[in-house]
Amino acid sequence: MAKKIVIIGGVAGGSTAATRLRRLSEEDEIVLFEKGPYISFANCGLPYHVGGVIKNREDLLLQTPEGMGAQYGLDIRVKSEVLEIMPAQHAVRVKNQVTGETYEEVYDKLIISTGAKAILPAIEGLDEADNVFSLRNIPDMDKVKAYVA
Repeated sequence: MAKKIVIIGGVAGGSTAATRLRRLSEEDEIVLFEKGPYISFANCGLPYHVGGVIKNREDLLLQTPEGMGAQYGLDIRVKSEVLEIMPAQHAVRVKNQVTGETYEEVYDKLIISTGAKAILPAIEGLDEADNVFSLRNIPDMDKVKAYVA
């Protein structure tokens, strides 16, 4: 019996889970929500692009949402932030960051693959500093490159 699987988070964990689940079942409906615009990029290459070793930014982008969705039959929704998990209802509340629309999506199974956040040391003034960066994703990399430029 086919089931609906919702995955919160893309990139390495969520995207890998989605493609593996598709290989295990062609019938299941798989919906992947990613808060940012990217679902698959070369994390380890980010500092190399900042440093100029990898010249083209696009070389870091491994898979587009459209390409991966078409290749694996996935419903991939980028710029979609899951605001709430409602386990009793088997549903999540999602905000489309482009339109501002909020809606609920039901599921049979849920995978949470939201990744991590950089830990910042408790240094006075760090929150206000405009020359301190973390480098975990493409938008972080873009901020560093813009600052250096």
